[in-house]
Amino acid sequence: MQLKSIEIIGFKSFADKTLIKFPGGMTGIVGPNGSGKSNIAESIRWVMGEQSAKNLRGSRMPDVIFSGSADRRSLGMASVTLTLDNSDHFIKTPFDELKLSRKLFRNGDSSYYLNEKQCRLKDITDLFMDTGIGQGSLSIISQGNVEQIFNSKPEDRRSIIENVAGVYKYKQHKNTAQKEIDETTDNLNRVEDIISELQSRMAPLEEQSSLATDYLDQKKRLDQFEKQELILSTKKLISESHNIKQMVTAKSDLVNKIYAQVRKDENSRDKLKTKLTSDRSLIDQLNDQLLEISEQIQSLKSKHQLSAQEKSFKNADLNRISEQIKLTDKQIDDYQVKLNQSTDASKRSADKIADKQSQFDQIAAQEKANSVSVIEGEIDKLRNHYVDLLQQKTDIKNQITMKSHDDQQLEERLASQRKRIAKATDDVNDTQTKLEDKHDALSQTNTQLKTVSGKLSDLSKVMDTHKQAVDRSQANWLAALKISEQAKAKAESLKSLHDSYRGFYRGVANLLKHKNELKGIWGPVSDYLDIDSKYVKAIQTALGSQAQHVIVENNQSASAAIRLLTHEKLGRVTLLPIGTINERHLNQTIVREAEHLNGFVGIASELVTMPDNLSKIKTFLLGTTIIVDTLDHAIIISKQINHRTRIVTLDGQVVNTGGSLTGGANRNDNQGVLVQKSELEALNKSTAQMDQKLAENETQLQNAKADLAKIGASHERGQQQVFQLKQQVGSLSNECQELEASLKEKKRELQTLQLAMKNSAQATQHTDDGSLSNQQQAIDKQLEATNDQLDEKRVQLANVKQSAKKFADQKQSFHEEIVVEQQKLNQLKVDQSAIHKQIADHQQNRLHLIEQQKKLQLELTHQIDSADLNNQIETAGKQQSSLSDRLDKLKSSVGTDQDHLDNLNQTVQDEQINLNNAKYELTSVEQKAAKNRHDVDANLAGLRESYQIEKADLANPDWNWDAKEVAGQIKILRTGIDEIGPVNIGAIQEFKDVSKRFDFLTKQKQDLIDAKNHLTSTMREMDSTITTRFSDAFHKVSKAFAKVFVDMFGGGEAKLVLTDPDDLLNTGIEIIVKPPGKNYRSLSLLSGGEKALTAITLLFAIIKVRPVPFCILDEAEAALDPFNADRFAKYLKRFGNETQFVVITHRKETMIYADQLYGVTMQESGVSKVVTVNLDNLKTEVS
Repeated sequence: MQLKSIEIIGFKSFADKTLIKFPGGMTGIVGPNGSGKSNIAESIRWVMGEQSAKNLRGSRMPDVIFSGSADRRSLGMASVTLTLDNSDHFIKTPFDELKLSRKLFRNGDSSYYLNEKQCRLKDITDLFMDTGIGQGSLSIISQGNVEQIFNSKPEDRRSIIENVAGVYKYKQHKNTAQKEIDETTDNLNRVEDIISELQSRMAPLEEQSSLATDYLDQKKRLDQFEKQELILSTKKLISESHNIKQMVTAKSDLVNKIYAQVRKDENSRDKLKTKLTSDRSLIDQLNDQLLEISEQIQSLKSKHQLSAQEKSFKNADLNRISEQIKLTDKQIDDYQVKLNQSTDASKRSADKIADKQSQFDQIAAQEKANSVSVIEGEIDKLRNHYVDLLQQKTDIKNQITMKSHDDQQLEERLASQRKRIAKATDDVNDTQTKLEDKHDALSQTNTQLKTVSGKLSDLSKVMDTHKQAVDRSQANWLAALKISEQAKAKAESLKSLHDSYRGFYRGVANLLKHKNELKGIWGPVSDYLDIDSKYVKAIQTALGSQAQHVIVENNQSASAAIRLLTHEKLGRVTLLPIGTINERHLNQTIVREAEHLNGFVGIASELVTMPDNLSKIKTFLLGTTIIVDTLDHAIIISKQINHRTRIVTLDGQVVNTGGSLTGGANRNDNQGVLVQKSELEALNKSTAQMDQKLAENETQLQNAKADLAKIGASHERGQQQVFQLKQQVGSLSNECQELEASLKEKKRELQTLQLAMKNSAQATQHTDDGSLSNQQQAIDKQLEATNDQLDEKRVQLANVKQSAKKFADQKQSFHEEIVVEQQKLNQLKVDQSAIHKQIADHQQNRLHLIEQQKKLQLELTHQIDSADLNNQIETAGKQQSSLSDRLDKLKSSVGTDQDHLDNLNQTVQDEQINLNNAKYELTSVEQKAAKNRHDVDANLAGLRESYQIEKADLANPDWNWDAKEVAGQIKILRTGIDEIGPVNIGAIQEFKDVSKRFDFLTKQKQDLIDAKNHLTSTMREMDSTITTRFSDAFHKVSKAFAKVFVDMFGGGEAKLVLTDPDDLLNTGIEIIVKPPGKNYRSLSLLSGGEKALTAITLLFAIIKVRPVPFCILDEAEAALDPFNADRFAKYLKRFGNETQFVVITHRKETMIYADQLYGVTMQESGVSKVVTVNLDNLKTEVS
């Protein structure tokens, strides 16, 4: 037998279908670490039935399925198929070829196949049992198996010898036999217990069986006499039925007669009820109308008051606006007067300037015509020239005669000129400083003007915002006042209804009106109830008319009230004496059942409050009513508590005691006294809040008006400040212009002085004496000519000089006057510009005030006239009075009808009692007749079923037995049966069954004892066989181990030693070796390489003793050095004829001896591939 091939799909790293063929000899599988070559050995182990995921290097079995890689998705199934050549029938099966397959899905489903037919794991296990290639065998040897040999305990090593001995199936059979012995022992114990129990039951059952037999004999005779008694009783009942029928007819006639009278009175009552319902509906309508008119009157009064208030406010606003308009007009007029005055002044100044300018121009023209200035100019030039010539002459003389003195005089003149220049420079600087100061003052004033103007603009915006706020506050106040007055009107109307008792029944209203005439009258129940608004509708429904029951001090007070109502015929009232009323509470069982259910709100009496001394009345009225949230929950809770109490929902639907439902809604559901009281309380509370809010709004309005007034005053002051600042800017501008002109003049004067000083300095230059004489002669000639010209000009000037001085004085005067007037005119223009701005601002404000005035006047025009409102109030009052009279008359009529209805109710109630009594008597007779018929039918049925006797058979004359004698016999037999006492009729058959079962179990007990003895004997035989086979295998393996050890180590000795030779079934195995050149020692004292080689030696010894068809070695030689690895490979080659080796290795020493090689690579990350290796190239490379 040998391996033919293995096909791997999806097992671990073999994602693709991989087929590996094993042609025979030694096959090597090589590849780098991590390439997946060990997965081939694990796939063979897995397909042969391996159940431990740990042995397959996993945590759970689905881990063997390909889990995916960077480029591939995971697979859902792993499949391995192993093909074996069984042509030598090494495995005892008729097949020449065996194909084993195993599949595993990721959900855990697994299946096995043998020759492509599905089979069980047990079939695979049994197939390889004791063949040397199954589970636990050495057909697959990994490095772990080698390590296990030298790391395991001696007791664990015996499994190696057991595998060689082929005792696995014997051990399996022994384990099976032991289980069967245990099961047989358990069964034997149970059988003995049952037999013991049956023995204890047989004696009492035998006695019970005897008594039961006696009982049945007497019971048979009793049945015969009871049959006779039943026949006699039936005949008697038939004879009594005629009299009962006559009684039924008489009672039925009486019931019909009374019922007819009841129907007649009920018809009358129903008609009266219909009338009362109609009248009360009309009363409700009148009450609604009365309430509506009352609310209308209060609303009209509120409108009247509100209108007057609004009118007052608007008139006040109109007066305020009118005053503001007048003030603005006055301010505009004042500014206009100032403007007119300024305009007139400007005109006068302009006229004056024009007049002066005209005069100035005339004088200038005359002066020009007379040429005074020209002549004077020419004379001045000639004089200056003459003076210059004289000066030059003098200078030359002085230079010639007194040259030294001239230098001193010239220096004095220069010093004088320097002083004048210094003074002029100081004047220029002072003027410059003053101009700069004025410019700074002008700049600061302009900045201040800009700042104040900005603040004034912001203040205008703030004033507009406050005006809007005042308007809003006033509108809010008026709206709140209107709502408050409407709420007060409605509250007053409801209070009026309550105080006049219009919502109460006639009797209640009349009693409450006479309340002060009687002692101890507290008032209606509704006045003393305090209810949360969300429960009002439910409590109103729960109480119904009881809300108008009147609470009184005691029975005496109640009697006095009833006497008054009866004497005055004021109606009927239900009175509740405080000391007499008893409490009513729900049964706590009902409460506990209901309170845990969905929708339960509470007991009605616990949801309201009343004074402590009225607590009994509260529980009397509401202590047995349950409040829930919805009708659906009410139905469920009522069913849960078996309809034992009334349940009311929050919206007023009712589930009554017994299960009936009352529900729906009426137009007047909100007119009940409790609803009106709740609404009145809510209105009183809200009106108080409204009044507080109204006061807050009024305070806000006053504060807003005060703020507006303050802002208006600030705005006015800001306007005045802007006007003043603009005037200052104009004045400073004029001063700056004057200083600039003065500065310009002073600078020209300074320049003149500086030029003169320059000329004087140039005069200091000296010339020689010859040059000075020539200059003197030339100057004398020029002096003579200049003097002649001066004489001519003096004569000409003498003629015009008299008028020239007069013209000059007039021009100077006119020039000064024109400058002054021009300054005044400029200032007036600045003032006019500021006044124009003030007038425009005040006119804009006036237009805004006029718009407000028109708006208020329009609102006053459209406001409702108070006289019209008074007429409406008077008309509504008349309607109210008319409705009240009509309502009182209708209530009086309803009271009379109610009294009549009460009498009819009493009559019908009395007749109903008589009818019920008659019905009860009729029912009693009918029940008697029914019982008679039932008894007759039951007796006839009993006769028919038990004795097959029909009614016609009762006429048999032979059946006229003596009733007393029959009764006597029955009494005797019953006494006898009673003396026997209780019997177990089933004891007769039970005694027979127990006896039969006791005999059967006694036989079964003996069979179990025999089976146990047989199994014990079989186990002894198997122990003997195991011991013999183990001993034989041990000696063979030990002998082979010693021989192979010498071959593998090249000398030395080795032996296997039993730890307990006397107990071959449990003994362990020690390995003692003596490597070449060393002493005997245990395996644990060897080096790592020696341990590995020793373990491999033992494995080879086992294979030599019991060759296996094939063996897979997974890096078993990994721990060996190259020399021992080569020796290991050679030894494999020696076994090649007997065993087919598949060696997974990465050692070249092993590869060289392989007959064929497969390489495992991982060209794609995470996916293993198998390639064929060229042996010639490999061997050359290794060599």
